[in-house]
Amino acid sequence: MNRLFMTLGITVLGTTLSMTSHADRMVVLKGNAVLLAADDFLSVFPDSPNSVLSCSFNPAAGAFVPGASAGGIQIPLPGATDVKVIGTHAYVATSNFENSAAVTGYVKYDISACVPTGPFTPFRAHANLGSGELVIPCVEVDGSEYNVVMNQRGNSMNWEVQFVNTGCY
Repeated sequence: MNRLFMTLGITVLGTTLSMTSHADRMVVLKGNAVLLAADDFLSVFPDSPNSVLSCSFNPAAGAFVPGASAGGIQIPLPGATDVKVIGTHAYVATSNFENSAAVTGYVKYDISACVPTGPFTPFRAHANLGSGELVIPCVEVDGSEYNVVMNQRGNSMNWEVQFVNTGCY
């Protein structure tokens, strides 16, 4: 009987930890677009600050359509926690609490208008695994450009922001 309660306790703890570990922002690069699921939004940005997305979002149809969008797109999506891209479809995982119970699901978007066939030339990030440093150049946040320096946490492949410098180099 004790083994049953211990097994059940470990299962509940593991489930709780796995649900809380999805709070990190999830980012996917596809074609010339960057997709981000966080803070109850799905955001789509061009892959570089000087680029323009080849799509816009039609809220009435709930779909991405051809057309230029310079500043990026933000779609309200309560509980957005993760985004995965398979082919020309984005799957956004959602997680909400209703009546003290977790309700999970996903929303599927056709993003073919946002990922035209063309060469993908991202800014080059620099990683030095020996020193545990990752430099991500030219990240745009609310219209401002930043260079981000991250340090490796222990021997894992988890990284944390150490330094943010304004401007792009």
